[in-house]
Amino acid sequence: MLPASRPARMTTPIVRAAALVVVAALVVAGCGAAATPAPSGPTALAPGTYSSRSFQPAVTFTLPAGWWNPADSATYLALQPVASDLAGIHLFRDPQPASQDPSCPTTAEPNVGATSVALATWIRGLPGLSVGGPLLVTVGGLQGVRLEVSIAKDWTASCPFANGLPTVPLFVGADGQLRWVAAGSERLRLDLLDVPGGGTVVVDVDAFDGALWDQLQADAAPIVASLHFAAP
Repeated sequence: MLPASRPARMTTPIVRAAALVVVAALVVAGCGAAATPAPSGPTALAPGTYSSRSFQPAVTFTLPAGWWNPADSATYLALQPVASDLAGIHLFRDPQPASQDPSCPTTAEPNVGATSVALATWIRGLPGLSVGGPLLVTVGGLQGVRLEVSIAKDWTASCPFANGLPTVPLFVGADGQLRWVAAGSERLRLDLLDVPGGGTVVVDVDAFDGALWDQLQADAAPIVASLHFAAP
């Protein structure tokens, strides 16, 4: 999503785009608590299996060499290669569909259901997006719907913070701290998953720079396959 501040991403969680950088940072900021890398850059975690400290439902994941965990809050978890903050895997708990008002506010679009099917139907109908799927999937023990998402080639509308980059708002947080926006050449694979008892988890394999997509898919596949969500 727009890195600029990828949870513009508003973060203590992230927003993307600079817009590229500003949005991404915002997005992350908007996603929840995010760790701030040292001035020298992030430090990769040792290869191995880890568990979320705050994200709910609790999730375990196995990281290869060269990856780290820059954000872990109750509603947002980020896993990224230390070599680039323009690619990674982002997990969201109960993200709300973003308002499609041209001002791109951090408010939700009304009258959209909270299930994986309702979110998938809404995303597939958004002007400005090219969407592949849906495909039924099971990820980490949760079932739902997979979509492949990118900006449509003829789309030119832009959020005020995106410096003219074509954008489509996707998710916001209930607390106003998350703004996740698809932009430019970005490629996303969204697994919209239903949580037993209510709510959703979204697993977003996301390359803000579309040129990174093929490599990200290869790198992310074993990490996503390793995810396991605890019973809520």
